[in-house]
Amino acid sequence: MDGDEKKVIVPGCPYVTPQYSIPGAGMLSITSLAGNQKAKKTKSGGKPVLLKGASFQAKFQVMVPAQQPSAPSPIPDATPQYSGTGTFITTNLKVKGK
Repeated sequence: MDGDEKKVIVPGCPYVTPQYSIPGAGMLSITSLAGNQKAKKTKSGGKPVLLKGASFQAKFQVMVPAQQPSAPSPIPDATPQYSGTGTFITTNLKVKGK
């Protein structure tokens, strides 16, 4: 339902980058939905339901930095957070919202 996206927090997500190949970890959250991800007509408890729609905006907060291999010790990723997009994957094959 509308507002549930604000409660989505996924801790312990592993990550690497092209430069930092030793895995780190962080926390993923949704920052905003696309316009077509909230139903205009279909509601539950008076609130619009969320739809698969387009991509939402997401934030990845680094908790344990990924590292770049280097001698004598690895170099940690100095970027504290990354932005990106994500999509909902539904297992609902029966109900369609509008």
